[in-house]
Amino acid sequence: MATFEAQVEGLTSLSIDGSSAPTQTELTQFLTDGAKEVLTALPIDKKMMYSTSNALDNSTTYLTLGGSEVLGVMRDDGTINQPCRMIPSSLSGRAQDSAEMIYGTTSDPVWWIVNNILSIFPEPSSTGATVQTLAYPAVAYGDSSITKFPDEAEYLVPIYASIKSLQNAMASKAGNTDITTALGAMKAAIEAAEAAFDKMEHTEESVFGDEDTFTTATSQLTRVKDAVDKVSDIINGNIPSSTTDAFGAQASEDIELVTSALNIAQTELSRAQMHLSEWTAIGDMRVKEINASLSEAQAYGSEIQARFSIITTEYTWMEKQQAKLQADYDKGLQVVMAG
Repeated sequence: MATFEAQVEGLTSLSIDGSSAPTQTELTQFLTDGAKEVLTALPIDKKMMYSTSNALDNSTTYLTLGGSEVLGVMRDDGTINQPCRMIPSSLSGRAQDSAEMIYGTTSDPVWWIVNNILSIFPEPSSTGATVQTLAYPAVAYGDSSITKFPDEAEYLVPIYASIKSLQNAMASKAGNTDITTALGAMKAAIEAAEAAFDKMEHTEESVFGDEDTFTTATSQLTRVKDAVDKVSDIINGNIPSSTTDAFGAQASEDIELVTSALNIAQTELSRAQMHLSEWTAIGDMRVKEINASLSEAQAYGSEIQARFSIITTEYTWMEKQQAKLQADYDKGLQVVMAG
């Protein structure tokens, strides 16, 4: 039989290893959680088939449960095992008072839980007591079967793990580090273009010394600066806000908003290059420097758009597959619960 890792890979089309999303360690946790959920959903008569016995005696009179479900408690009265009745912890004091009707006896013992500790009264004698608890298995990614687990429900465990694995993979794609890196490089290129343009406003650093021609509100280079400033604001300048510029949207894992911001930025970059093209022939090297930086920024923008296209396609497929698996899992779990 195929390992659970292979089954999950088959259901999700993911390649899982020690550094993937999810990792093999995370997959092991998903499988273990799935097995626990399935066992918890079983009818009580079937749960007894997958229980474990915890022995108590006069040296160990109570049991720390650790979160396990209690299926039954028995106390040996010296002749036979007597079933213990459960009482609310608030009545534990009265159950130990012989004047009370709920007083626990060797033939009618009681048990209760306080702070995850199960106690029995009368306390177990040397002949002992037994507490049956549901035994939750640990399931590793390399396993192919689960010990002490219903065979008819075992297929639900890799389905559960597949659902969680797809959720993990989708979260990883939404926070893609390659896109964050490209956004940073795009921002750096735009800042370089803006820095070069700022120098053009000073006559001692540029051949464009005529202020009326190059720094008035209607000049082409002023329009270039306006477009570049807008791009800088849209990328990481809190425009329209700190959570809706490109960096903010990427941090919030809002793919649609990042795409919209990048589209606007690309339009502004194209406008800047159009205005710059009128001056390139004049010969100022800073125009060429700005143009090169803007071209670099556009290249990073194109890379981001391409990555987003791939990620969106993969994300959409994972989302649909997760929904299908969830429906299968829910249907199977209902069958298990019905017994």
